[in-house]
Amino acid sequence: MKVFKNCRSKLDEMQEQNLRKLESWGFWLTWGALLLSIMVQMLVYKEDAGKYLKGEWIVFMASNLYMVIGCVRLGIWSRRGIPSFKSILLISLLAGLATGIFVAVYNYLSYGDVFTALITVAIAGLTTFVLCLLALSLSLSAYKKRRQELDGKGDEK
Repeated sequence: MKVFKNCRSKLDEMQEQNLRKLESWGFWLTWGALLLSIMVQMLVYKEDAGKYLKGEWIVFMASNLYMVIGCVRLGIWSRRGIPSFKSILLISLLAGLATGIFVAVYNYLSYGDVFTALITVAIAGLTTFVLCLLALSLSLSAYKKRRQELDGKGDEK
C-alpha cells in the first residue's frame, strides 16, 4: 500500500522515547483499571457476574497473553525482576495470598459466613499458587530457551 509506504516517524529520539513511555503507562493504567473493574463488578453482581464480565475478561486475558508472548519472543523477563525459581515462587505466593483474600471477602459479602470465607482462602489461594507457579515455570523455561537462542545469534554475527 502506497499510503503507508512513506509514513516514517517524524519524531526525534527524545519525542520517540517520551511517546513510548506514555504508551507504556497508558497500557498499564488500562490493564489495572480493567482488573479493578472486573473485581468490583464481581463484588457488585455476585452470582450474575459471569454474564457481565465475558467481554472484559476476554480483553484482559488477551492483553496478558500478548505481553507474555511478546516478552518471551524478545527474550525479556522483566525490567526489575530476576529470572529465577526463587522469584517466581515469591510471585506465586503473593498471587495466591491476594486471590485468597479477594475470594474470602467476596464469599463473606455474598454469604455472610466466616467459616466458608476462611475455607475459600485456602482453596482459592492454594489453587492460584499452584497454577501461577506452573505457568511461571513454563514461562521461565521458555524465556531461558529463547534467551539462549538470541545470545547464540549475537555470537554468530
